[in-house]
Order: sequence, then C-alpha cells, then structure tokens
Amino acid sequence: MNLGQKIRLWVTPIVGFALCAASIAGKDPLYEQAKKAYDGGKYARALDLFSQVIGSSPEVSTRDRSHYYSGLIFFEQGYYYSSYLSFKTVLQSPDEHNRELFEKAIKNAVTIADKLDIVSQLGMILSKLPGALVAPSVAALNHFTVGVYQFSAGNVDEALSHLKSVSPENQYYGKALFYLGLLSTKKKEYREAAAFFAKCIEVSRGNKEKFALQELARLNLARVTYSGGDVERSVELYSQFLSSSPHWITVLLEASWPLMRMNDTTISLGNLHTVTSPFYQDRLVGEAFILRSTILYNLCKYEEMRQTLASFFEIYDPIIRGMQAEAGHYSGGESYYNGFVGGKLQPAFLSYVKRDDGVSRDMKVIELLRTERRQLAKLTRIKQVERIKAKLDDAEKELAADMGRVIEKLHQRKLAELTEQREQANYLKVEIVTGEKELIEGQKGLPPKRVVDVETTIADGFEFWPFKGEYWEDEMGAYVYTTESACIR
Repeated sequence: MNLGQKIRLWVTPIVGFALCAASIAGKDPLYEQAKKAYDGGKYARALDLFSQVIGSSPEVSTRDRSHYYSGLIFFEQGYYYSSYLSFKTVLQSPDEHNRELFEKAIKNAVTIADKLDIVSQLGMILSKLPGALVAPSVAALNHFTVGVYQFSAGNVDEALSHLKSVSPENQYYGKALFYLGLLSTKKKEYREAAAFFAKCIEVSRGNKEKFALQELARLNLARVTYSGGDVERSVELYSQFLSSSPHWITVLLEASWPLMRMNDTTISLGNLHTVTSPFYQDRLVGEAFILRSTILYNLCKYEEMRQTLASFFEIYDPIIRGMQAEAGHYSGGESYYNGFVGGKLQPAFLSYVKRDDGVSRDMKVIELLRTERRQLAKLTRIKQVERIKAKLDDAEKELAADMGRVIEKLHQRKLAELTEQREQANYLKVEIVTGEKELIEGQKGLPPKRVVDVETTIADGFEFWPFKGEYWEDEMGAYVYTTESACIR
C-alpha cells in the first residue's frame, strides 16, 4: 500500500459545503458553469473552468472559492499535494466574505499536511492569519499547526502556548502532548515532560493508527525518567517494551545504562550481547562496545574487555575513516542528498540513514510528488494544472534540499559520536594496563592463566563444532550474562 492509498484510508473525510445561492449566483457566469460541472461529477471540465475563473475573476472571494473546489476535485482524483496547494492558496488570501469556506479550508489543509508530514510549513502560513478569521471550530487545529511550526523554529514559549491550547477532544491532542513533552525535556523540566508523555500514552492506547506515537512516547518517558534521576523507575519502563517494538535495539542499549548504575550486570551485559552482535553492526552502535567495556572494567574482566575493544576498533575504524573522507568531500545539503540517493555514502552510515523515520517519510513524500506529477500529465491545457506542476517540481527540490541538510547533520553528529567513542576506547585500553597492574599487586602475583583453547579428541565420524559466540534469532534481546567479579576486595 503506497502513501497515497494510506492517506485515503487514514484521513478524516475532506470537507465540502453547499454554497449559499444568494451569495454568488449571477455574479460570475463562468463560475456558475464550473460549479454546475462540479456538481454533475464532470471533474476535468470543472477544473478547467475553475482555472479560467482563477485567471479572470477580479473578485478575491470568487477566486478563493474556485481554489477551494479545485482542492476538492484534486483530492477526489488522488492528487493529494495538489489538493493541499489549492487549500493553502485559499489560506494565503483570506476574505471576510468567505468565513465558512476559510474554516473548511483549514480543516482540509491540516488533514493532508499531517499525513504528508508538512505541518510545520502550513503552520507558518496559519501563524500569519488574524485571529478574528479563525473560527472556534478550527481553533484547536490552528493552535496545533502553529505550535508545530513554532517548535520547528525553536520558539519554545510560543510553541508551548499554542500546543497547550489544543483541546483534549481534538484529534491531534495526543501529538500536541508529545511535542509538549519534547519542549519540557529541552527545558530540563523532566517531571513535567514525564507527565506529558504519560498522558500521550494514555490517550493513544488502543488506537492502531497511533501505535507509532505511543511507542515513541513510551521511549521518551523512560528517557526523561532516567534523566530526572529515578533510575529504578526508568529500568521498569524500559522493561515494558516488547521485541516487536520498532525501538527494540535502542531500548536494549539505553536500558543498559540504568541497569549498570544499579549493578545489574546480568541483564545489562545480556542486552549488550545482542546489541553488539553481527546482526546490528550497521546500526552504528559503537556506544554499546564502550559501555560493555566499562562494565567489564568494573568487574576486573580485563581479557574480555580487551576483546570487546578490539572488536570496536575492527568494526568502527574503517567506518570512521570513510566518514571523515566524506566530510572533506561533501559540502552542503544538495551534495549529501545526491550521495544518499546515489548510494555513495559510507555503507554503514547509509544503512543508518535509511532507517531514520524522518528521512523515510520524506522519501515517501518525494515519491508521491513524482507520481502525482506524472499523473497530472493527463490533465492537459489547464493553466492551473500547469502552475501546480511547476509547484510540484519546486516542492520536490525543496524537500530534497531539506533532506540533504538533515542527512548532513546526521553525518556530522554520528561522526562526532564515533570519534568520541574511539577516544574513550583508547582511554579504556590504558585502563586495562592499569587495572591488570593493580590486580597483580593485590594478589601478590600473576592471576592464574585462563584456559581459552581446549584440544579436543573425538571419534571418527563425528564433527566437532566449537562455540564462537553464535546467536539464535529467537533469543535476541533475551540473553543474560552470568559472571562474577574478578576484583580483589
């Protein structure tokens, strides 16, 4: 099922309305022809006539109504972005005489923008509207959309004001709560953030369409609980995730930190056994190797620690070198976008970017824009359609540029993280030497040699299968690691 089909299934039905005959009849014969064609289901003819009205009518009110009906036609034909552009045009030229039309244009534009993940763009437009033109019935929609825009713009106080004004009855209340949680986290008000995330989980529970939002809210609730100092509660929250969660590997890694602080090495090392497995090497989880080494250091397990660090350098040194070379080669969003779509970026980083939720959504929208652009070719010789084709091209270029900038920031952030992790790994290598020295001094001599290689004699006809850290898929994430501290007390 493609994104367009999902939109048709998920959205609240697009709102139309019957015009008051006295308000428009007799004023513009061409408009009346267009309206008659629309009512008769002759959408191509109606679109052509509405396009002529838009290009000829001196009345803003009439042009707005033509744009609005064009939006309804585009939506019915499956041209979702074109529909959004038509409703957006109405919102950019509000007319006192079109209050009812304006109210419904807001509802329809927000519905489509939310599914296309362009709420922030619409919010910038709605933020410029006079408050008197926003009907009470769409006030919550307006607050949500403008709040998301202010959030994206980094205007914390303005975003808080708008998002807190979204009523609990509104369909976007859960998303508003999630953004409020993020804003409170940014302000380091962790208790308040936890309350917002918990409420978001509550209002999203039982709704399949809001499962992704609920899972993300649960993850952030565990994070802010840990950041707020309630380590034990954060462990409890992380433990509630199932392996079917889209955040499962992230949960295993993040939960290992509070588990380490609680000295629960059995579960923390078990989690890290999964995260550091070959299955997830392309997830760029170098942090897991550093954390595992740190826990082993506290247990004086220096040989296992040395092996873990050796694995880190073997896996991540080539990745770091590759990304450093890219940082010197690529410059700007356009070049990173081209490197991404051309598959020319470092393979592990490329795999990481493909799993990014924002990038994945943007790629789906770009594909929808391209498909819509091709399909619009069926509607020939309609000026309005030609203008929309050009806007579709511009929208694709703008979205690609935005994606490129996001990918560039991800590249910079992950390279900085991996570089720092390599420095930590080098520091831990030194700590191994210090720790072994103290261990030798503490027990007045070398520790007994651990037997790691066993010579095995087997009868003919039998195959000896040495254990080299094999993993079973159905056990991933359920490992425990039983060990005792080797430190001298």
